[in-house]
Amino acid sequence: MKKQFKKKVAAVLALGALTASLFTGCGKKEEKKDATQASTTQAESSAEETEAVPVEKRKIVIATSGTGPEPFCYTDENGELTGYDIEVIKLVFEGLPQYDVEFATCEFQSIFTGIDTGIYQVGLNHLGYNTERGQKYLYTDTYDVGSHSIAVRKGYDEIKSVNDFGGHKTEVTAASANESLFLAYNDEHPDNPIDLTYIEVDNLLIDIANGAADFEYFTTATLETQIAEKGLEDQIDLIPVPIEESEEFTKSLKGIFYVVAKDDTQLADDINARIEELIADGSIAELRTKWFGDSADELTLEYVDRCKKFIEEDQAAAK
Repeated sequence: MKKQFKKKVAAVLALGALTASLFTGCGKKEEKKDATQASTTQAESSAEETEAVPVEKRKIVIATSGTGPEPFCYTDENGELTGYDIEVIKLVFEGLPQYDVEFATCEFQSIFTGIDTGIYQVGLNHLGYNTERGQKYLYTDTYDVGSHSIAVRKGYDEIKSVNDFGGHKTEVTAASANESLFLAYNDEHPDNPIDLTYIEVDNLLIDIANGAADFEYFTTATLETQIAEKGLEDQIDLIPVPIEESEEFTKSLKGIFYVVAKDDTQLADDINARIEELIADGSIAELRTKWFGDSADELTLEYVDRCKKFIEEDQAAAK
């Protein structure tokens, strides 16, 4: 009897221990499950909070005079900035979501003083390259290359090429690419300089037509647009200048550039990467056809590289 009783007690105790063990195990599993769920919930909450925090964008103000030249950068009849240069920079920043972009119009020279003071971050005004400006600002990759022409009045045969400018009259605005070009020409030809008149309002084509000036040297697309707008087709002739001849004459490039502050290398690098991407995928070519027609000069990555090398070598020589 005693032995049987002891066996029953042992069995009951063993069953109790097993039951306790099962409940303890379940409890631990539940605790582990709860902890895992809590950890997952916290991770999801943290992820949601991270997604909810907006990425801070850098504000970029692009400055231009908004007064031309057409068809590159000008203000249309609705007061909106438009033109090839404007459309390219908009396309550039469409692929740079880290920037928040707006445009500002100002006097031409204020573009550069505004960059100097940090009011503006990008300068846009169909800007050619010159050594002096390259010492103060970073030039982006070129986004345009185009042939130049010489505008003269009908029947005026004293100018046939860029080598005939000496002794003839033209008009320039202060700090413009042509001012720098013609002043450099005059330094090299003191015995037969170009006769320069400074103006604030560009009426040069009209002055050529009426004989107050002899010539204008500028991009062909701009001259064609302005001649048509002013109804001067019967009064003005255009003499095409090959790109190679233009670059030899100017000792510079026929590319057109945006400028940024000298120390703003990240912004310049980002713009350059996008310009090269847009050239490679054909977007730049589409815009050039839209604004200049099927005869637009081709812009290639090889020419972009040539411009980069030219600017680097020119700036190194200027130091």
